[in-house]
Amino acid sequence: MRWLTDLRFRLKALLSRTEMERELDEEFTFHLEMEARKHEAAGMSPGEALRRARLAFGGEERFKETARESWGVAPLTDAGGDVRFAARQLRRRPAFGALTTLTLALGIGGTVALFSVVNGLMLRPLPVADEDALAVFWMDYNWRGVEFDFVAERARVFEGLAAFSNDGYTLRTESGSSLLLATVASAGLFDVLGARPLLGRTFEPGEDRPGAEPVVVLSHGLWEREFGADREILGRRINLGGRQTTVIGVMPEGFYFPTPESSVWVPLLLDPASGSYQGNGWLVLAGRLREGVTAAQLDDDLARISSALGERFDYPDAWDKTRDPYVVPLRDYLLGDVRPALLLLLGAVGLVLLMACANVAALILTRTADRVGEMSVRAALGAGRARLARQVLTESLLLGGVAGVVGMGIAVATFDLLVASLPLPAELGATLSMDWTALAASLGLAVTTGCAVSLAPMYGLLRGELAEGAFSSRGSAGSGVGRNRLQRALVVGEVLTAVVLATGAALLVRTVGELRAIDWGLDPTGVMTVDVLLAEQETAPDEIAAFYDALVDRVEAMPGVEAAGLINRLPVRDGGYQATLALADRPDLSGSRRPNAYYRPVTPNTFAALGVEIVEGRGIRATDTEDTAPVAVVNETFARTMFPGEDAVGRVIAGNGFTSEPIEIVGVVRNVAVDDVVGDVPMAAYYPWAQTLATAPYGVLVVRTALEPIGLVEPIRRAVQKLDPRAALGRTQTMEQVMDAAMAEPLRLRFFLTMFSVLGIVLGTVGVYGIVSYAVQRRRAEFGIRKALGASPRVLLGEVVRSGMLPVVVGVASGSVVALLSSSALTGFLFGVRPTDPLSLLIASLALLAAGVVAAIVPAWRASATDPARALRAE
Repeated sequence: MRWLTDLRFRLKALLSRTEMERELDEEFTFHLEMEARKHEAAGMSPGEALRRARLAFGGEERFKETARESWGVAPLTDAGGDVRFAARQLRRRPAFGALTTLTLALGIGGTVALFSVVNGLMLRPLPVADEDALAVFWMDYNWRGVEFDFVAERARVFEGLAAFSNDGYTLRTESGSSLLLATVASAGLFDVLGARPLLGRTFEPGEDRPGAEPVVVLSHGLWEREFGADREILGRRINLGGRQTTVIGVMPEGFYFPTPESSVWVPLLLDPASGSYQGNGWLVLAGRLREGVTAAQLDDDLARISSALGERFDYPDAWDKTRDPYVVPLRDYLLGDVRPALLLLLGAVGLVLLMACANVAALILTRTADRVGEMSVRAALGAGRARLARQVLTESLLLGGVAGVVGMGIAVATFDLLVASLPLPAELGATLSMDWTALAASLGLAVTTGCAVSLAPMYGLLRGELAEGAFSSRGSAGSGVGRNRLQRALVVGEVLTAVVLATGAALLVRTVGELRAIDWGLDPTGVMTVDVLLAEQETAPDEIAAFYDALVDRVEAMPGVEAAGLINRLPVRDGGYQATLALADRPDLSGSRRPNAYYRPVTPNTFAALGVEIVEGRGIRATDTEDTAPVAVVNETFARTMFPGEDAVGRVIAGNGFTSEPIEIVGVVRNVAVDDVVGDVPMAAYYPWAQTLATAPYGVLVVRTALEPIGLVEPIRRAVQKLDPRAALGRTQTMEQVMDAAMAEPLRLRFFLTMFSVLGIVLGTVGVYGIVSYAVQRRRAEFGIRKALGASPRVLLGEVVRSGMLPVVVGVASGSVVALLSSSALTGFLFGVRPTDPLSLLIASLALLAAGVVAAIVPAWRASATDPARALRAE
């Protein structure tokens, strides 16, 4: 147990320093007294005996220093001394400390915050078991119930298969009705996912088949929000979608599937007698692979399944499931769209952190050079180069540590704002938080940046350029040249990085401009949209029709409302709802060649509310009711594709997947973006609401107003509740918000890259200012002499500016090359702009050159205004 005794002694030496010093004093005094008594016994006087004793020990401090070294904690105490000295150095120059700390803290804070996002979305395991074994089938939201059962019977390499989709349900409680996003799923979904409930159970076999009692599994958030986290919730019947539904389970906190927005999970009805089972595809298939399945076995099984599907079902080209079958890993399916943008932003903020390190390294190098006298004195007193370098490293690590703490505070304070500003779906953002990994990242970055910014001055110290420069003019000159070269190299790197960031920002600025210039086919100004849902199970069809008729009438009668209408899917935002068509006079388009078109029921004033122009024929009228002949209005793509060079009005749709009755085309409207803002607009057909969707419990209300659109939300809510308290409102957005959301990725990437590029320009400007100011300070005597000899201020000004601009020009040239080589990383985020766009590169280059000129002019002006007499007296 000797090691334990040694450990206890060393801890005491560290933690009870005062007591150890007191004991050391007592020990020295004791030995001194013993030695003096020996001399007194030999006949010496007490004074002479004490003097002889002191001479024998060789000095009190030497004795104590030897004793302290024997304690075995000298390296730690030296480090503590270095830290205290570093803290004093920072306190002596608070402006320098604040500037460098804030510079590093911004880089560290941004990196830590973005790392937390990347960790939460890409590295943290999904809330399922063994996610690598889970995969999603091709053609999502296009599978039918009959196809799911068919595939489930034939899949060999999957130990389980599940089908799911999204739906909306009303939840009616004592506080009123609310609209919930629900996941409808086959009974085996949770078994396939390997997810277990916090309370109760999940679906059992047969609960997705006809005759089963309605049951529901709640999300943890809904359980807390609506039911107060009541653990007695199991077995309670709640009003869900107008039906009394039994709560059988509650999922644990943090679980979500397929999206964090899902509040409840309801069994899918797989009833061969229902239209949804045999009708249009709307499901997603997911499966869990058996252990040990190879890629070749998976491909063979998928090929066999697709071949069997082709033998059993007749597919049009648009929905042909027999071609190129594949599966997507679950993580890629759920999060694949956000990966490129996040990695791009993480790379950008990493570049900003590198710039911050280079900037602070240049500042520390300059500051260390200013301490040549101090370093020389310490060297003369015996401090070696390594000891001096260790002091600089300690100061840099302390600076990095303080910056890490401040950066972590910045990351925590701005994390929610950052997540809200990122190109992420809101529901994914809700799952993100900062945890211990963020603290570890902050600590790691603090140490890394502390080491990084000390490399330049440590290099000079270890070579003897700084510590020895004060003793010889030759050494000083040589060190100045080397130091200037290193400072310029750091500034070149800063400017290079800033050019790359500024070029990316310019490309995205131009992309957003190109997107805004697109003709979306509607006018979003002054348009409010509101999702409305009725409880279908307890509302009769005629009541549903009367409710929506009355709602549109009441809203149109509100002050400031110019037009109001209903549509089943909002343009740009919703997508979905499409079907194959048959045309009466196009027999060539049959079988697998049947065309596909989006299905959009609307009320008479929907086009007016959305600002959609009718270019041929007429729109939907109030006289188009269930008692009149079916009609349709098609978009320009439909008319041009189906009837090239001919008039579409008067043609007949023989069937649209929802009805086989002949439907006359009575008008053509401009193309309206359906589910994407770029690319070709697909075919779409608009049908009278009264003829197609009058008894459907859901709809999107669109309202055009001359007033502020958001001010209509409460009046609409009151109108809905007055007409039917069981009805629920969902999303409320202005059409401009919908369009901004469609451009969220380029808009938000533009915001962040612009912010990073501005920060980069600022850092580059500070770097240029730093080296030019230092050069001016070092050459102050020279400038004074030259002015005394007749040099004009203009000549001095031009010389200093040219000298300061040299690293800027080199950095801009190098950055332009790097920007061109790396611009392909932005290809997927650009529209209407080439990654090598010369205008964007020119804008970025000119911005950095202008910043360099501004940074160089201030110290250059100071140099040109040097007073020769004062400069020489100072020397």
